[in-house]
Amino acid sequence: MNGRMNGSPGNSAPFGPRAMVALVCVGFIAFVALLAAMGTREPRADNGGAHGLGKGISGYAALAAMLSAEGRTVDFTRMPGSAEANALLIVTPLAWADGKDIAQVVNRHRLTGPVLVVTPKWQAVPLTSDPRVTPSRWNPFGAPKPPRGWSTVVGTEPPEWKGFLDRTSVRLEQPGGPPAHGWRSADGQSSGPLPDDHVVLSGQGEDDGHHGITPLVTSADGRVLAGYFADGGAYPALDRMAGLTAPTGEDRDMHPLVIVFEPDLLDNMGLADRQTGLLADRLIRAAAGDAEGDAAARPIAFDLSLAGLGQPRNLLSLAFQPPFLAATICLILAAAASIWLGLARFGPALVAAPAIASGKVALVTGSAELILRARRHHLIGAPYAEAARERLIAALGLPRRRPEAETDAAIDRILETRMPGTIPFSTAAHQLGSARRAHDIAAAAAQIHRIERALVTMRKA
Repeated sequence: MNGRMNGSPGNSAPFGPRAMVALVCVGFIAFVALLAAMGTREPRADNGGAHGLGKGISGYAALAAMLSAEGRTVDFTRMPGSAEANALLIVTPLAWADGKDIAQVVNRHRLTGPVLVVTPKWQAVPLTSDPRVTPSRWNPFGAPKPPRGWSTVVGTEPPEWKGFLDRTSVRLEQPGGPPAHGWRSADGQSSGPLPDDHVVLSGQGEDDGHHGITPLVTSADGRVLAGYFADGGAYPALDRMAGLTAPTGEDRDMHPLVIVFEPDLLDNMGLADRQTGLLADRLIRAAAGDAEGDAAARPIAFDLSLAGLGQPRNLLSLAFQPPFLAATICLILAAAASIWLGLARFGPALVAAPAIASGKVALVTGSAELILRARRHHLIGAPYAEAARERLIAALGLPRRRPEAETDAAIDRILETRMPGTIPFSTAAHQLGSARRAHDIAAAAAQIHRIERALVTMRKA
């Protein structure tokens, strides 16, 4: 087989096989990198928010650092439901988080492990200058910037989580309210101050199963600052911290839900006090169900998804999971087939002929097709013979304006002299003029053409 398809001889391929393979590979790698970047990018954690990575005044980075220093495994999860199954999940939702999302995260994890929910109270914004440096008007560069993630309190905002523990209510005292006079553990073993003794967040009520709150930490005037729901589960560590002599439940397959209404018991601002830090450690141990003296019995996981730091699912891994796996396989096979077809073809690409051809050949071809379509081909025989006769008169030097029969007789004599045995020109002209079918017309016209070429060629020789 010829190695060139029908096309222009100069129609060479713009890219060779290697260049095409390189282009496809670069495009595929760029597309995969785009999917990975879209699926793995994470919101910045140093935003001064109230979450496990927050280093601001309302964050919980100090609690995470303290637990890690004790030898515990501390993780931070950005995707709901990705925490280790038996870990103590610490949930720190935003004040305006969707209660249904919180309930879904909490209820799902309680099937395998305990959950501790911290309610928000402070409104904090990132600092614009370093508070450790005294401002000076002589500084031409302005106030120095603070460490990244530091924040300051600008107000308070109690949570509104419709759809999560709707039977539980919270109460936030304002600066002019009665003082709390610090916090007290329910068993009376420890006590300590609160960063703001007037702005205190407390709670009361029951869960959706009508189980009441058992206090773990209260204020001096009796407000519940932290507690757990006595829902029939066996929680001996929580019962001991609550100062109870009898267990609140016997079901050992259940996992507790602990609510810390006052965030200053666990946040960075509260843990600046040593007694509060010891209380936070004891509260985490009780929620995790650790035995006395066991510092690393259960891992800790801080949920960041409900704190505004959620991470979308990786699109690259999602493409290889059902039900998208079938579509991904089809795309890969289609791409492979396209590459194979591009490399396996022979010769340059076929260039289509123009819709309207140009030149004498196109004019003759178009005229012939028009005559055939109009079924008037029988009218062209006599004019073609007359035109051939005129050309032969000029080529052979015969007299003009003679009768047609005399001219044909003269052409026949010359043809017989030079090419004996050839059909006479007069006979061929008569056959062409009387022909009616396209095949007969073409045969007679070809005979006249051969006669004309033979006489003209001999004349020139």
